[in-house]
Amino acid sequence: MEFGTCLKSTINQTSFFLCRPITRQNTRYHRPCLSRTAPASMRCRATAEVHRNRKNSSFGTLEKVKTTSANSSCDLVLSSLTAACLLDGCYWDKIKALAPFMSEFGLIRFRVLVEIEWLLKLSEVPEIPEVPDLSPGAKSFLHGLIDGFSLDDAMEVKEIERVTNHDVKAVEYFLKQRCQSHEEISKVLEFFHFACTSEDINNLAHALTLKEAISSVILPVMDELISTITNIATKTAHVPMLSRNHGQPATPTMLGKEMANFSCRLYKTRQEISQIEMRGKFAGAVGNYNAHLVAYPDVNWPQVAEDFVTSLGLSFNPYVSQVQLETITHI
Repeated sequence: MEFGTCLKSTINQTSFFLCRPITRQNTRYHRPCLSRTAPASMRCRATAEVHRNRKNSSFGTLEKVKTTSANSSCDLVLSSLTAACLLDGCYWDKIKALAPFMSEFGLIRFRVLVEIEWLLKLSEVPEIPEVPDLSPGAKSFLHGLIDGFSLDDAMEVKEIERVTNHDVKAVEYFLKQRCQSHEEISKVLEFFHFACTSEDINNLAHALTLKEAISSVILPVMDELISTITNIATKTAHVPMLSRNHGQPATPTMLGKEMANFSCRLYKTRQEISQIEMRGKFAGAVGNYNAHLVAYPDVNWPQVAEDFVTSLGLSFNPYVSQVQLETITHI
């Protein structure tokens, strides 16, 4: 499909039209790059139009892909919810495996997970009689909300956010709506977000997105690449080649040895990434468990918080304010 578009520009007070074709490739429209000799106003105008078109279609289906998240399989499409970063438009095929984790969809899903797991944790604390130990059926229902979380569910959360104007509160309301028909869980709806500040939910959700992306996507890809380079190094161990020093021909070396250099460097980086410590906090609005202690003074809240954070596979950070001033990772 090809059609023209006219860009009007003025050079030396002379108006003229420049027609450039637009081609359709891979379900997206691409405008051929204007020559650098073209006026800046013309290039900027063309670029702005392309960005407007992309923005207007951000919620549209550009490409359907099959991806697998940590606990469920779902069909994801490239949209403003599943985009991981600005690279998605050009390199979606290369980074789409990260979409279930590093996108807004992934962040919302892990927020849902944290809220649900917190309610389940409260049900295990005997000093909180208002949240009795939940039955296996109720626990299965809640875990089903996590495992079956879909793009439609994320869109529903975003619709609620239009009203609340608060992303984490929208997740809380979403869970209340989904659970209000459940006879047992409907009695403890207000405890989904008990004593939490938004950053309690967010810092754990962000840490989990990174943790799962590393373990499910990044490390396996690195392992495959290391294995491939190592095999090449082994096969070419006796293949001579001329090495260079300061860009100039130097002494002989072996191709396998040079490939082994890359394999060794990548393996070291892989080990460093695998040892990154994901840290999390869950101490309330200012890090002092104030609301927790006012409501239930007999509960050892620091211990409950530590048990909860570590149960998610994260390291507990006990000394914080509302937010962790340091990064969520520590090598």
